[in-house]
Amino acid sequence: MLFADRISHTYPNGVQALREFSLQVARGQFVAIVGPSGCGKSTLLRIIAGLLQPSAGAVWLDGARITQPSPRIGLMFQDAALLPWRTVEQNIRLPLELGSKASRQSSHHGHPSLASSIAPLIQLVGLSGFERAYPRELSGGMAQRVALARALITQPPVLLLDEPFGALDAMTRENLTASVESILRATGTTAIMVTHSITEAVFLADQVVVCSPRPGSVVGSVPITLPRPRTWAMESWPEFGALVGRARELLGRTAPVV
Repeated sequence: MLFADRISHTYPNGVQALREFSLQVARGQFVAIVGPSGCGKSTLLRIIAGLLQPSAGAVWLDGARITQPSPRIGLMFQDAALLPWRTVEQNIRLPLELGSKASRQSSHHGHPSLASSIAPLIQLVGLSGFERAYPRELSGGMAQRVALARALITQPPVLLLDEPFGALDAMTRENLTASVESILRATGTTAIMVTHSITEAVFLADQVVVCSPRPGSVVGSVPITLPRPRTWAMESWPEFGALVGRARELLGRTAPVV
């Protein structure tokens, strides 16, 4: 479904972030990318999202080359970036409002399906009862649930997650990770996530891709064969530990020689 073909990128200051990074993602697959800090993971996501043009290589989605941001690709970042003057429901609704701006200009009735499409999503992300709450009234985990719902409201076939749980405490992080696993399974969304947590990557993904130090390239990948739905009880399974160990071994090979 999605193919990043030998992506290289050098910033204007001369820093080469990526070198011939290739990635293939099947429809409905969850791919996690792990690697050392500064290895170009976030640069790769920005290129896949169409926010940044690579110096070389190309990204293809269903056979069409990505050259600009697409409504078919959703984004979720470490910072929820909610608008403080909008309620939970209004923050989630924002992409729909932006997308239907032209049609709303020609009609005073707005978009008839907005409320009906938001309600099931709010329930899915576990925010029922908080529709009219403002960001200042939410915990960090709840704010990220709003950000997830906002990213999914346009039903994008692909969701990119850039360390979405990085700023959360350990317990909130585990709870939200488990929620994301079930939500993406329910929606059939194809996902690519970058994370520093190998355990998190193994828990969520169908495949863990290990990235070299900058300039980032693919060192290897680990297929994750754990059954779904997944729970954190699986962390004590020998298979889980073996998969984490395999990813950690690949990551160890990327350590720069001192």
